[in-house]
Amino acid sequence: MENSTKKRLNLYHFLIFILFGTGQIFAQCPNIIWQDEFDGTSLDQSKWNYQIGDGCDQNLCGWGNSELQSYQEANVVVSNGTLKITAQKERIRGSQYTSGRINTKGKADFTYGRFEASIKLPRGDGLWPAFWMLSTNEEYGGWPQSGEIDIMEYVASTPDEILGYIHYGDPYPNNQSQGNTYKLMEDVFYNAFHEFAVEWEPGEIRWYMDGILFSTKTPADISPANWPFDKDFHFLLNVAVGGNLGGDVVDSMLPATMEVDYVRVYDGFKAYITGDPVVSHQETGINYSVGNLPSNVNVTWTVPNGATIVTGQGSNSIIVDFGSESGTVSASFNTGCSTQVLNFPVEVEAPYVKGFSFENFDEPATVTLANTTGTLNEVSNPAANPVNSSAVSGEYVRNSGELYDLIVYQTNNITNASQYVQKEKKFYIDIYTTAPVGTEIILQLETDNATASNFPAGRHSRYGATIKENNNWQRLEFNLLDRPDASAADTGITSMILLFNSNSYTGDTYYYDNLDSYNVETGNTSNLAPTISITDPADGSSFESGTTISINANATDADGTVAQVEFFANNISIGTDSSAPFNMSWQVAGGTTNLTAKATDNANLSTTSSAIAVTGTGNATATSMHVNAISTGTASAGKGTKYGTASVTIVDDLGRNVEGANVEISFSGSFSEQAMAITNAQGIASFQTQGSSKGTLSVNICVDNVTHVSLDYNNTANVVTCSSASATQKSASKNSNVESSNEDKTLKLLLSPNPTRNIIQFSMKEMEMVSDLSIFDMSGRMLYSTKVNADTGAIDMSQFPKGVYIIKIRYGNGQIKTDRVVKK
Repeated sequence: MENSTKKRLNLYHFLIFILFGTGQIFAQCPNIIWQDEFDGTSLDQSKWNYQIGDGCDQNLCGWGNSELQSYQEANVVVSNGTLKITAQKERIRGSQYTSGRINTKGKADFTYGRFEASIKLPRGDGLWPAFWMLSTNEEYGGWPQSGEIDIMEYVASTPDEILGYIHYGDPYPNNQSQGNTYKLMEDVFYNAFHEFAVEWEPGEIRWYMDGILFSTKTPADISPANWPFDKDFHFLLNVAVGGNLGGDVVDSMLPATMEVDYVRVYDGFKAYITGDPVVSHQETGINYSVGNLPSNVNVTWTVPNGATIVTGQGSNSIIVDFGSESGTVSASFNTGCSTQVLNFPVEVEAPYVKGFSFENFDEPATVTLANTTGTLNEVSNPAANPVNSSAVSGEYVRNSGELYDLIVYQTNNITNASQYVQKEKKFYIDIYTTAPVGTEIILQLETDNATASNFPAGRHSRYGATIKENNNWQRLEFNLLDRPDASAADTGITSMILLFNSNSYTGDTYYYDNLDSYNVETGNTSNLAPTISITDPADGSSFESGTTISINANATDADGTVAQVEFFANNISIGTDSSAPFNMSWQVAGGTTNLTAKATDNANLSTTSSAIAVTGTGNATATSMHVNAISTGTASAGKGTKYGTASVTIVDDLGRNVEGANVEISFSGSFSEQAMAITNAQGIASFQTQGSSKGTLSVNICVDNVTHVSLDYNNTANVVTCSSASATQKSASKNSNVESSNEDKTLKLLLSPNPTRNIIQFSMKEMEMVSDLSIFDMSGRMLYSTKVNADTGAIDMSQFPKGVYIIKIRYGNGQIKTDRVVKK
């Protein structure tokens, strides 16, 4: 019997190879070439072999996986039309548990075909059942060199999920594996029978669950490793107890049984269904398709309540717009062999509302930038649109020399990371890039246990988002990929990592913004966005260049309050007002400027107004210049080292970019250097440190001086004077404490030594009466104030941290003089 069966199967191998070798995909009415329906009263030993013991007799104690059971023949039973493999608490020699394992080696060996089984999986934490295949003759060497195909693996402590994997590569510990998981929607696998299958042809293996395609692997996926999946393989069915994947065993849940209704092998392939198993609330344009159909087959589709089939009814592919209800997308058809119905469960997620922002570049970040391997700069929004109308965004140039290029943020506002795993909260980000559609962005949460060399320790969870279009802002949501370290504490998150196109040496540029946390909308409350419009000046107004005007905005919030209104000129922030009536003074620049205003409510939801155009006319002449923006970052210096980088933007008092300004800066933090550069036509001076360094870098700069042949440097008008890799640009406020008006240039204020380490000497020429002396930091906060009765004196700055400060003298006659001092 065995010999005739093997000869017949070898003939089928030849036929299958001819079929697949021709490139034919659809096999009309595929035939069963081998099967076991388990209709008898005992295991058919012409098809199956028992495997007995704990593996030690094969020099493989614990079966190579630290399993706890001893396999016994008595734990394998055929009755009432099913095969039953039962795991139980039972001592056999050194093992505390017994279970069953069978295989078809030497009795049913196959190369290529469709292999499927209908299985009801057991309930019991610590169990690890599998329907799988191993190489029969091991032509490429011992495990895993000759390959392993896991048609279905199941970790019973995660009862709604199965795995489909392949194993390959060099001998342990250099073995490799990869695959995917399939997750049931609102159900568990021990409640019913499900059909698990692979379709295997030259150069490709595909995994199915109940006719749903959920994974495909080809030689390209494992390159440069050898693809060993072109020789005879045989079946295995077993229920392991404990082990590397099974985990801790709960004895009270035993005995537990896996039931198998049938195992079948076909000489061709079946129709299958594909699509998105999880969609967003009211998401549109989602595709579902039936594959491996003959031509001209009519398909009747049904979709969940509230969903609409936009196009495709009657064909093998439809586009669906969803509402708010989850349900099943079904396809019914007749192939000429039989009538079939394929069901695809779809989860429609609850709506989400913004909770808070981690980083949006227009406001102070709630996380701290710790390190980047590429170059990050704060820049003007490259192409504002309704998705992202922010004035400032992050420009990140991926380091093509880094395989795992990353941006590291330190965070203390993820207090319970399980909320993101369970989808009670979600991460979102705005992306603008030319990187290929399909490029993946990964967000990874880490605890302090994570180091550069101990993966996966400390990696709590990973979330993925995929680029969907180019040269346009897109709002992407991150979905859970995996939990690399299940022991990482939900309450211990200290770092949030962004990886752009991880595991590649690409050097694409990614603009990103509005990295936010969203909450599930409970239905009890729904925060409404504020409304805002610019009421003055009117759209199309003209003014003499250099004229100071008031920009007025009307902002309201129907279910709360307006926390602030930020004003923008050509997408560059010109100031923020936090109290009504909302307005901002602005000096009209030459040419046409687009003015916008963004209102943010008390729940951190924002709305940006429509733009109004204002034109500056006449031949007004600028007289001064100031720093309008600073950005810092790093650039690769090779061999893991990085330079510090910076750019400084200079504009004149009419808001125009200044070309030809000589900018002097000081680097601090990880670098201690002075540098000089000249601004280009865009008013930007670019810098790079002479030195380089490794590890986590802090790149800080301060602008020391700016000179120009025809313009004075007015440092009191600076929007920002010092910045770092983790700093957010600070916009000038209409309520700034550092006053720049009413300054008398005939008055003299001399400071020395400048820079200083401790004492700063001051001399005030032309002083005629008592004066007030105040010291401000660069954000406008007053740190020190005193009365001055003499025209010379000294200030002790030893208690001040290193940095740049503004000293302001208000003379008794009301005149003001300011200057900058650097504390070393």
